[in-house]
Amino acid sequence: MCTAVILLLLVPQAQAQEPPHQNILILHSFHKGHVWNDSISKGIDAGLARADASSMVLSVYYEYMDAERFDNAGQARRLADFFNEKYRQVPFDVIIATDDSAFRFLLDEKKKIFADTPVVFCGVNYFEEFEMFGHDRFTGVVERIDILETVRTALRLHPRTREILVVVDQTDTSIAILKTIVTYFKAMDDPSLFRFIPAMTMEELQGEVSHLPEDTVVLFVNFTVDRTGRTFSMKEGLQRVARASSAPIYTFWDNYLGYGVVGGMMASGSAHGEKAAEIALRLLSGNSVQAIPVFKESLNRHMFDYSQMERFRLKKAVLPAGAEVINVPFSFYSTYKKLVWGIVLSIAGLGMIILVLVANTFKRKRVEISLTYYSNQLRVLNSIDRAVLDGSFSSETVRDVLRYVRDLYDCRWACVVSFDFDKERATVVAVDTASGRVVPEGSSYPIREFDPETLARGRRMTVAGDEAGKNALLSGFYRSEGGMDGYVSVPLMANEELIGALNLCRFDQPGLLIENLDIVKEVATSLAVAIQSVNLMQATLQHGYELERLSAKVFEMQETTCRKISFELHDEIGQALTAATLNLAAMKKMIDSGAGANLTGLLADTEEIVNRLYEQAHDLSINLWPPMLRDFGLGPTLRWYLSRIGEKVDIPLILDAPDFPERPSEEIEAAVYRLAQEALNNIVKHARASRVTISLKRRTDGMIVFTVEDDGVGFEPESVLSGGDMNHKLGLLGMRERIAFLGGRFTLWSSPGQGTSIVTEIPWKAKKEETT
Repeated sequence: MCTAVILLLLVPQAQAQEPPHQNILILHSFHKGHVWNDSISKGIDAGLARADASSMVLSVYYEYMDAERFDNAGQARRLADFFNEKYRQVPFDVIIATDDSAFRFLLDEKKKIFADTPVVFCGVNYFEEFEMFGHDRFTGVVERIDILETVRTALRLHPRTREILVVVDQTDTSIAILKTIVTYFKAMDDPSLFRFIPAMTMEELQGEVSHLPEDTVVLFVNFTVDRTGRTFSMKEGLQRVARASSAPIYTFWDNYLGYGVVGGMMASGSAHGEKAAEIALRLLSGNSVQAIPVFKESLNRHMFDYSQMERFRLKKAVLPAGAEVINVPFSFYSTYKKLVWGIVLSIAGLGMIILVLVANTFKRKRVEISLTYYSNQLRVLNSIDRAVLDGSFSSETVRDVLRYVRDLYDCRWACVVSFDFDKERATVVAVDTASGRVVPEGSSYPIREFDPETLARGRRMTVAGDEAGKNALLSGFYRSEGGMDGYVSVPLMANEELIGALNLCRFDQPGLLIENLDIVKEVATSLAVAIQSVNLMQATLQHGYELERLSAKVFEMQETTCRKISFELHDEIGQALTAATLNLAAMKKMIDSGAGANLTGLLADTEEIVNRLYEQAHDLSINLWPPMLRDFGLGPTLRWYLSRIGEKVDIPLILDAPDFPERPSEEIEAAVYRLAQEALNNIVKHARASRVTISLKRRTDGMIVFTVEDDGVGFEPESVLSGGDMNHKLGLLGMRERIAFLGGRFTLWSSPGQGTSIVTEIPWKAKKEETT
């Protein structure tokens, strides 16, 4: 008796509600380790594993009756009492009974211990319909061993057979099988072939089968108890007989396969177990027992052991169609026959292709030479173009190109010079030599030594002998590097104008005529374009730098002019107007004394006009250049300016501008003040803001940060900068330019309906101390 083992299968977490728990009892006739019993159990487990985890949770209990080793009259009664007590509190939903002993035990005892539980049986050999009378809660799978087909298979495989020795013991199971065999005698061609062994000991049986003639076949039924009562397991009994037998052995059950039998039409324990599990799951899903009839169809199949076939010289070709063979040794050809034939055919095809390729080898070689030169040409040209686009074109790039060209044609040296016709000089751009000789870049030579008149026609030229010696630069390469006398010079043409020359050592390679060196010409053309592009870029950068200097000077002059105008308005015009006012006041007093009474009103009007002119001149002076900026610095000036703006508009102006411990330079103060003027002027005119915030701070990294923010209507900066409103556009550009000249950064953000923010960051520069 083995302790019950609980196996929880597939317990998922229910989403809506937990699926019902179902209890299954599997009652085995024999003990664990019994070959047939374990085969059925394996099939049951495989079948139950297919249960839908979302619809049920299975709890499986196993019990072993061990009927083969303990088969006596009182054993069944004691098991019934034991199960009744053990499972009193466990309601089973279905019971699976394996083999005859468990089936008949439940027929006798089920109503006492598992009254209402449906039973599914399997592996039952001697099933009779009348046994089911009064047991309407039973269904299952009948085991039908195919004795006739097994015998006929053995006779087909061994046509010279004259005797079939039936090995069987005296147990009830064996006797029942013998009765079944006898019933098939009428269907057999020659029943006299059969010989049944009498009661024997194991040793007597081994002696009997060890001397069988060649025309004998052994039909092994069962041998678990010998004449003396000594017991053997099913596997042990078969193995002892098989080791001793000189004749092939056939049987009816697949659990014997692999232990010495040739084969037969075999019943499969695992197939019976899977079928029984399938029926049990149908019952658990709600089907009634009456709706599931007893399954009586054959689950048998032809099965054979390859090792025993080899022993008795049986070929796979003579086996029945669809037969299953175990223990087949690995054969690469048999396993991968299609692959092997595919490889063979592929090799044959490849052989034909190789022949064709060999025939075309010489053609390909000629093409490869051309392709190599074209590939090299494209590679060099691409490197030049990429360097130009990346902005990394330099003399180092030119040297790399020269090195590639020199390696391509096995030249000892190569160089590039640029021409300046105004100065009549040729300047060295880059040089590459085999020895590593260095010629300083920028070295210049008389341009006439390179024959620019010939090169200007766009033609290559080859120079040798005395003519080559006239060029100090190139003849010097010949002396230091060696190689052939003379050189090849290729013009560098850009926009049909000669700007320089690519010069390289003469070379002598078979099949490479200098007239056909198109790569050198293409390289020269690309170098000319690249050098011209770099020259234009440098000129553009120089012009930009000069323009920046000019713009800075313009702004400086503008500020100087504003200061001068401011000083003149304040010191000269203001003083003159003051004097005029005083004179007019004196005249008014004289008139009041009695003379010129009619001129009083006129003089009053004149005084008012002069006063108004003074105020306008004063405002103009302050707007052009407020003296406060010079005298008190940026923070006080901004506070004063915002107070004046606040008197004219009804907008809250919030300023956060603490005084700095030291003043920044006049350029920074002027730029920030002008930026504030421009920004506030735009806000007053266009923003329709209800709040303006201005801040001026100095960060720890030395940057002055000036910010102007409003909550007005906002605008699209890109559309304004690209539109036709020049006043607004120039105002924004002017602010940006002022900050850029000081090395700062100008950031403008605005969006319709979300206001505008201007942030400037300017590097700190201290104010220079004035000397008196």
